[in-house]
Amino acid sequence: MPITVLKVRVSDLQPGMFVSSLDRPWLETPYPIQGFHIRSAEDRLELQQFCDWVYVDVIKSKINSISKQILSQNEHINQASDAAQIYELTRRSRIPYKKTASREEEIASAQSHYTEVETTYQTLLHDAEHDRQISLPVLKSAIEPMVESIVRNPDAYIWLTHLKSLDSYSYHHALSCSVWAVAFGRHLGLPVSQLNSLATGCFLFDIGKTKLPRDLLNSTRRLTSDEFDTVKQHVLFGLDLIKQTSGVEKLVLEMVRTHHERHNGSGYPLGLTGNQIPLFGRIAGIVDAYDAITSYRPYCKPIPAYEAIENLYQWRGIDFQTELVEQFIQVVGIYPVGSLVQLSDGTVGVVISQNEHFRLRPQVMILLDGDKQLLDEFYEVDLRAGLEDDHADTLTIARGLPPGAYALDQSLYYF
Repeated sequence: MPITVLKVRVSDLQPGMFVSSLDRPWLETPYPIQGFHIRSAEDRLELQQFCDWVYVDVIKSKINSISKQILSQNEHINQASDAAQIYELTRRSRIPYKKTASREEEIASAQSHYTEVETTYQTLLHDAEHDRQISLPVLKSAIEPMVESIVRNPDAYIWLTHLKSLDSYSYHHALSCSVWAVAFGRHLGLPVSQLNSLATGCFLFDIGKTKLPRDLLNSTRRLTSDEFDTVKQHVLFGLDLIKQTSGVEKLVLEMVRTHHERHNGSGYPLGLTGNQIPLFGRIAGIVDAYDAITSYRPYCKPIPAYEAIENLYQWRGIDFQTELVEQFIQVVGIYPVGSLVQLSDGTVGVVISQNEHFRLRPQVMILLDGDKQLLDEFYEVDLRAGLEDDHADTLTIARGLPPGAYALDQSLYYF
């Protein structure tokens, strides 16, 4: 399979090359996490202050003859590079997905089958709790339209997942993890069949919790060591339930078995490390952790998305593979769809859509004016506006805000 990401010395970079990853976390540099083109020798000299090596995306690069020669010389270095392995693990060329529908169009479509997904999952939980066989075809028929929607435009379903209810964490966690996993797989260029497997695995990886005592799951206090050991059993309970279901794919079973394994071997139930954890298990672990810490749980309030991103960076190379964490951050952005932000002019809004190559400059719906008063009519701004005009006074995000900041009720702006 042709390698699409190559490790290159900063001193070898040429104008037109697209830098997609660094040899250190993006947040330790002034560069945008969505990557950037090298435009001049000055860009290379500036980058040398921070990095010795970078990863160049061959597909996004504007290659000239000199660049081709340099990339060819570096290619032998990259045969086993971690960044390239992410794509090699898919066993096929990366699919370059593009948004083919607007957020507004896709929300209208997504809402039409959103309720069906919820109803199907509630039935699945009820069947599992009463030892009935899980109806995999019914689950897949509900999931497939969701996957198709995310392929067309991930923003719509990410937007809908923010309709989280305090009394239905299990469903919303399963849905959110499925949405993030599919969006992540889409970013990695996985085929639609594998995106469906990712979604199915996320809907099933906590199914074993139906066999745990409810008072344990709903506890508002810190669990004892023995109680936590009991909770860990949900992985094995889930595998037992799923194995009774015909037609379950190996990829789905791997996700259920390994979504709590960790890069350094500290996870459970097997204590696997690094590449011993299958790719889908590594993806599941990241999305499971991200959604859990950004959601309301019985024993814990959510943290803002931007803090969750910082946590993921702290956990890179420890709990999760560094390269996968960086790729996931490119999907989510520092300010994900649905997060509250304050702009440089003091207004407050909610991120409604990502700009794929300008993750720090999303589209925002303004809710509060500069005095933090609720507007009679909300309006949208695209933070990319004016970027190409050196003299324009462009709006930027000044800071992220926690959920519920300024007493904003999410029902005001989600529908």
